[in-house]
Amino acid sequence: MKARHACFKDERPIVSILAEFIVARRAAILDHFAEQARAGATTHGLADSELLAQTSGLLARIAAGLADDEPATHPRPPGRARLEAAVRVHDLLHGSILDLLEESAITPGPGELRRLAGRFAAATADAVRHHADEHRDDAEDERRHLLGLFQQAPGFVCFLRGPEFVFELANAAYYQLVGHRDILGMPVRVALPEIEGQGFFELLERVFHDDEPFIGRGMKVLLQRVPGADPSEAYVDLIYQPIRDADGHVTGILAQGHEVTEVKRQETKRQLAEAALRESEARYRTLFESIDDGFCLIHIILDERGEPVDYRFVETNAAFENQTGLRDAIGKRIRELVPDLDESWFRLYGHVAATGESTRFENHAPAMGRWFDVYASRVGAPERRQVAIVFKDVSERKRVEEERGRLFQLESEARRKAEDASRLRDEFLTTVSHELRTPLTAILGWVQMLRAGSLPVERRDRALETIERNARAQAQLIEDLLDVSSILAGKLRLEVEAVELRAIVEAALETVRPSAEVKHVHLQAMLAPGAAVMADSHRMQQVVWNLLANAVKFTPAGGHVHVRVECHEVDVEITVSDTGKGIPRDFQPHVFERFRQADGATTRAHGGLGLGLSIVRQLVEMHSGTVSVFSEGEGHGATFTVRLPLAAPRPRSALRAALGPTPSDPGLPCPPELAGLHVLVVDDEVDTGEMLRTLLEQCGIDVTLADSATDAIARFAERRPDLLLSDIGMPGEDGHALIQRIRRLPPDAGGDVPAVALTAYARTEDRTRALLAGFDNHIAKPVDPRELIAVLATLAGRPRKREG
Repeated sequence: MKARHACFKDERPIVSILAEFIVARRAAILDHFAEQARAGATTHGLADSELLAQTSGLLARIAAGLADDEPATHPRPPGRARLEAAVRVHDLLHGSILDLLEESAITPGPGELRRLAGRFAAATADAVRHHADEHRDDAEDERRHLLGLFQQAPGFVCFLRGPEFVFELANAAYYQLVGHRDILGMPVRVALPEIEGQGFFELLERVFHDDEPFIGRGMKVLLQRVPGADPSEAYVDLIYQPIRDADGHVTGILAQGHEVTEVKRQETKRQLAEAALRESEARYRTLFESIDDGFCLIHIILDERGEPVDYRFVETNAAFENQTGLRDAIGKRIRELVPDLDESWFRLYGHVAATGESTRFENHAPAMGRWFDVYASRVGAPERRQVAIVFKDVSERKRVEEERGRLFQLESEARRKAEDASRLRDEFLTTVSHELRTPLTAILGWVQMLRAGSLPVERRDRALETIERNARAQAQLIEDLLDVSSILAGKLRLEVEAVELRAIVEAALETVRPSAEVKHVHLQAMLAPGAAVMADSHRMQQVVWNLLANAVKFTPAGGHVHVRVECHEVDVEITVSDTGKGIPRDFQPHVFERFRQADGATTRAHGGLGLGLSIVRQLVEMHSGTVSVFSEGEGHGATFTVRLPLAAPRPRSALRAALGPTPSDPGLPCPPELAGLHVLVVDDEVDTGEMLRTLLEQCGIDVTLADSATDAIARFAERRPDLLLSDIGMPGEDGHALIQRIRRLPPDAGGDVPAVALTAYARTEDRTRALLAGFDNHIAKPVDPRELIAVLATLAGRPRKREG
């Protein structure tokens, strides 16, 4: 058997298991048999009690015969009606046993089925034989009754006599099976020639000679059911049962069974449908797993109040796992996978499941750094509470949109700046025209009156004074314009030396004092001594004068202007504050921009081009300093603060006294540690390079020149220098790229060589950038020879690895 009932042990013989099954399930078999018997109404007058008693006894004998393998003996049923009932009982009982075996998931093999069918066939044959023995005188009547009995059988039945298998009996179902042809008295080979070669003749001979029944299920047979037509397929459940005479010899074969062609067709259709369904599912699964969009099917979980509080994953695809990172999610709740998920998701998907209203939205997943386009819709009836979610990764589209928005914002900002620049240019040109024409008007007017000789003598001095004052104002305007032009072109040169800020501030105070006295503005100064810086004294005086003149200009009569100089550990601070008009908070970030004025209208009370403070910032930054402004707003005055780095602790005079002059240049100090050093000078300007070579060779320094970063690397490889002095602005690779390439070298290859940036880029941010790039120091052009020598001497004194 392929499967056995749980109450049986595997080690027992199979026929014993089958016999024990009949005994164990006798009540169920009898109930099933009684139901079938009442439905068929073919018991021919047997009382229920008599029928059940006879059937129960038959079951016991069948079981005993299976267990003992002994020939079965049966009581002789009296009368034809009883014979018909016995045959019907055997058939129904046999069917009931097979039904219950199937319900019990027990599938006997062919041998067991043949054994069971043999017992029932033997019982049927024995009943027929006994009845024939008792009624030999009524043989013809009995034959007719037997024929009627066969005709009433639920399936097809035929009796084949002798080894030639001659049709002796056949019922209507058999005739229907073979096509209603004349077969009685004919051998099977003659009556049904089309089954030649299909194996049925061989089966009949084996059953006849081996005296063993044969049971076949769903056997295919080709039969010519319509004369002249091609054979057609039929499927049968078939039993061949050998029939013995009184002496136990096989005299023929009883063939019985059922045509299951329609059942087979339905089974075939079902199998084809299942195969098509499997193929469809395979295609769906392939498509499902291959799409780039993430998909999941979820089941909404409600609390006792019917509110959605969680959901469980029913199905997901590969894209879902790849895009969310949630592995093995099927069967799990989202709270298990994402404990901190916001409850708004449950309400959203719960609403979709309850109402059937689909929703679409974009969602940002910060943990994954992605954007998703999500579409959620209900699947099935509302009570299923299932929602399908499809989401597409739209991160690239969002990135493009954000980039487009950023570019649009930049374009808008650039357009606004261009518009502001255009407006400022127009305002500036208008202001320049006004500031130049105003003094010209006075000059030309007074000159014309002087030339006409119409002025009284006492008015001539005033005319000359007015002409001179307006000419100086024009000269200052032109000088400011030239300074701005020089700064923008990078051509403004500084003559740097160690200077005392106190003297510079005092000189600036004396310059603006007359203007302050005319306006009755009080000047106050607190100047700390010893505030020495490396600066261009003329340009630094210009810075302080601009700040003081600006303060006096915007301070009303009776106001105060304070200037203070203070020394700190690393820098010097110059503070100019006033009690004047003040600066609006929103304009303070633009105070130092070129051509910007808080009051640009034609009705402004103060003249000027708006260049003074811009020049101040540029000059201060060229001195490696910073300038800032603070005001609490209009009417509260303003405070400008300039910070400059302190000069080196050893001033020029001290250095000269300590080292003494060299023969070649009595005024140039040459520290002894510089003698014999090898310095690589990199500058694309040939004149500058030659000047630096001449300067350094005066102190006994061996100089190698390079006119580009590429040339410098080649020179560096040929002979490693002790010091590097490089320009920043060069064609091709600049000085920043050069020092970065050198710093990537190992120390034994010169990667730690001391380096100085010598450049015209002198702002604070330029110095910071140079130091961050890898330079050890930063010197602004034009360079003071003494400052350069001092810096090189300081770097030469640091511990370093030498060749050899």
